[in-house]
Amino acid sequence: MRALRPPGRERRPGRHRGGANGLAAAADGTVYVAQNGGAWHGSGPAPGGVQVIHDGRVDYLVEVDGIPNDLVFGPDGRLWVTDPVREFTWHNGDGGGPGRVLAVDVSSGAVEVVLEEGPVFPNGLAFAADGVQLLLTATSSAQVLEYDVTTAGLVGGRALARILDGHPDGCTLTERGLWVATTSGHRLDLIGLDGTLLDSVSLGARSLPTNVCPDHDGTGLYVTASLQGALVHVTF
Repeated sequence: MRALRPPGRERRPGRHRGGANGLAAAADGTVYVAQNGGAWHGSGPAPGGVQVIHDGRVDYLVEVDGIPNDLVFGPDGRLWVTDPVREFTWHNGDGGGPGRVLAVDVSSGAVEVVLEEGPVFPNGLAFAADGVQLLLTATSSAQVLEYDVTTAGLVGGRALARILDGHPDGCTLTERGLWVATTSGHRLDLIGLDGTLLDSVSLGARSLPTNVCPDHDGTGLYVTASLQGALVHVTF
């Protein structure tokens, strides 16, 4: 894993086995990693779970029987984690089975399953500004789903949008809408909260973007282009 700091200086905060997928940073600089255990061409077997990096040291916050994919801090302060549960060919969802969403307490490591029978291959996730809805990308079905956040977990799973000519991966919510890394479409899609496609940004053939986040000053986006092994900075 690599960390970039403006104007491009790089440091290596930790080395991983397995498969380091999504990342989430806390206010104190602690970094949390969705560790998929080595699925999808990882760098060797490792327990699945959520890892924590602090002062260059890598530890497990919690191990889970699954393959955590992405994670984000929720309005309750917990880490909400997508888990496809088992490895399969991502464009053939018939072999996958339902995925799930977990909520992990970063203080205790306590895990709650907030969505048990979710879509095949749940992937990116983002909370709406009011914190009462969770937006979730379902890679196999090429959809963005909307769930209500309740004390009993996630409820609903309404189809907010269908991604055309590609499959959604990571996502991030900005003032303009939900930016989705559309992997096999090699682009970013901007989805409004009413499900409307507002914009698309091509990243070039064979980029295969997998995740996206706002840049340090909020004027652009950082995108991981996996087939190119590159971090792309998109400005508007």
